[in-house]
Amino acid sequence: MEQPSTPAVAPVVTTDIHTHLTGAPRSAELIRLGLLHDLHYPAAMLRLAGIPLPEGVRLSEEDTRILPGGIAAPARGSPMLRLRELPRESHAQLEAAMEMPRRPADGSGPDPFLLLERAYSVRRPLGAHPALLAGILDSVAADAARDGVRHIELSASAPLAEDGEAWLRAAEAAARGALALRGVRILFLATVNRHAAPADIARALARLDALMAAFPLLAGLDIAGHETNPTGDFMPTVVAWASARVRRGLPTVVRVHAGETACHPGNVRMALEGFREAGLPPGMGRIGHALYGVGRREVALAREIGAVVEMGIGSNRALGYRSGPGRSGGGGRLARLIGAGVPTVLGTDGHGIYGTSPAREAVRALRDGASAAVMAEVARHEADHLRRVAAAFPAVA
Repeated sequence: MEQPSTPAVAPVVTTDIHTHLTGAPRSAELIRLGLLHDLHYPAAMLRLAGIPLPEGVRLSEEDTRILPGGIAAPARGSPMLRLRELPRESHAQLEAAMEMPRRPADGSGPDPFLLLERAYSVRRPLGAHPALLAGILDSVAADAARDGVRHIELSASAPLAEDGEAWLRAAEAAARGALALRGVRILFLATVNRHAAPADIARALARLDALMAAFPLLAGLDIAGHETNPTGDFMPTVVAWASARVRRGLPTVVRVHAGETACHPGNVRMALEGFREAGLPPGMGRIGHALYGVGRREVALAREIGAVVEMGIGSNRALGYRSGPGRSGGGGRLARLIGAGVPTVLGTDGHGIYGTSPAREAVRALRDGASAAVMAEVARHEADHLRRVAAAFPAVA
């Protein structure tokens, strides 16, 4: 894992609005919390991480199942091992498997998507455990506070799970505690997989509508997942939901991961056109990544409707997306978007899984083509976002 370095003058970044809850906590902190709560860990995920199993533990292929989105999970009844009884070497190996390795400059090595799926899969038994939620949110807030960040927005699928209401009650209590103790405000976005059937997405959004009415820290929707399908598969359903909320005067954030890969070059345009059709106010429609399929037409449309682009330079590099010095996945890309008048901010995409921080993302931008003036514009867009959030969601101001 690349080690952070301290610049002579660290740029000020005050938000991290593109980060995923399971990827946010540091891996060492996840293991510490698991040990503190004396949790058991699935043997199947140890096997996935390449960690030797204790003598006498036997697994079959049926002990692992694949969830939507390609994440592996233990099957019901699969062997569980007490985390405290595993050797320290296993803890260290598990910690390493929870992080994305530094990608070689020549792009060699394993498929980064497979490494990402593995990292999320081995994080999930601890990162999604309800007993650890309060500790995870406090840890994430403490990391943010040390970095000068005062506002985080975490994406999670848990709000739409069967026990989503209970999860949100615990999450909101922990988030309010983090604000009081750490001075860091946390909002949540509910994640929906972009590959779900439109009818399933519609049902999820109907439920999200009800949850947002009951839980003021739930700010909206994040459409995520491997970008191997066109945005048009789901955008009409999202537009119908978002436009209905806009007509009722309800604040709504809609983020679409688009232009993350080159598979479907029209994805950013379709997302932006959907934001415009839904009537989302400036700053409420957001594009995650926007590396591919962004030309003059898309730039003009984003500028017209005030859509925000969220860049993650560290995650772009880890996944091989236009990464490396001078390439358009870094500070040069940020400078071009800012120069074209597109509101653009930096996000970590999950500082734990990518071994980064908001300040480090800013340092990367400066080293890769962004100027101090560009970073000043990023800070201005962050300030605009904070004002909009305070106005749209007064319960969290």
